[in-house]
Amino acid sequence: MQNLGMTFILFLLLSAVAASAASYYLLRIAHEWLNRNRPTGGTIRRAVVHDSSLDAHISTQWTDGRLRLDFLLALIKKLEATLEQEVETLRRLGHANPQYGDQARQMVEPSLRRFTFDQHLRDECRMLIPLLQFCARDLAQYQSLNMAQELSALAEIQAAIKSVDRG
Repeated sequence: MQNLGMTFILFLLLSAVAASAASYYLLRIAHEWLNRNRPTGGTIRRAVVHDSSLDAHISTQWTDGRLRLDFLLALIKKLEATLEQEVETLRRLGHANPQYGDQARQMVEPSLRRFTFDQHLRDECRMLIPLLQFCARDLAQYQSLNMAQELSALAEIQAAIKSVDRG
């Protein structure tokens, strides 16, 4: 029975690794996105809604949303790296060791917590991307900005997130 429990735990961790591997493509795109859209400030500023035009509000939403997406993608990348390290450490544990079960249980809970947080971050990306696409199309149409590259990058990120969901 204990072997069944350990098998289930290993299955969960290996599932996390599979999801991380599938997100590799997402992270390559995210890295490109981050380098192209790096904020100059270093901190994420909070938007304050002032009495201004609709164009200004949409521009502000574009900037704030892009900064948030940059942050989310960087955090997802960091979580993926720690999950991969933890799974590799778990693989190296000796199955014959009598303390294997205790050691594995101590590692599984933080890993599952990170995996769950990662899923919430991806959910936020799924919600944020359509807003950014709307803003980019609006900026292109009404403010005559060339947003083709940004829309392409958003579509690639969205497709990568969907491919991770299917994996």
